Amino acid sequence: MCRGDTYARLAAGSGVGIATVYRSIREATGLLAMFAPSLAGALRIVSRLAFVILDGTLLPIDRSAADAPYYSGNTNDMA
Repeated sequence: MCRGDTYARLAAGSGVGIATVYRSIREATGLLAMFAPSLAGALRIVSRLAFVILDGTLLPIDRSAADAPYYSGNTNDMA
């Protein structure tokens, strides 16, 4: 699914039915979620690192240890 393939296309390429593809993706997602840390746990881990990679994007996290959250001040509100 990372390339935008549809369930029907995955099913055709794998030689299985659409329901099988759907079930397999749900099961795999459930297993990944079961082993993933909680948000609080992830933030504890991240606070000790110099950088974090999310979806292939390198993000510096030097502000994660600050007492107050960092806001850029940029808003899209016209009011």
